[in-house]
Amino acid sequence: MTDSTARQDPFGLNKVRDRREYARELTELIERGRREPWTALLSGTEAYAVAELLGQYAQLDPTAELNQLAATLASRLYSRLGV
Repeated sequence: MTDSTARQDPFGLNKVRDRREYARELTELIERGRREPWTALLSGTEAYAVAELLGQYAQLDPTAELNQLAATLASRLYSRLGV
């Protein structure tokens, strides 16, 4: 892997083969992220907009793994925003 490739995929998601594996890898990243220190990357307004979009995506197919992951992330964002 070249330096430019490593920078484009800092979390190693380019190795996944299908949606199920992608959902598993993202879930592991979320778990790892819960143990890392927080860093503000978005304003409260941006975070709210992202939570809304994730929530809408989650409702499209509530039983799909990626959609459940989107619901989890939306919930965590809402919680941190105090909504």
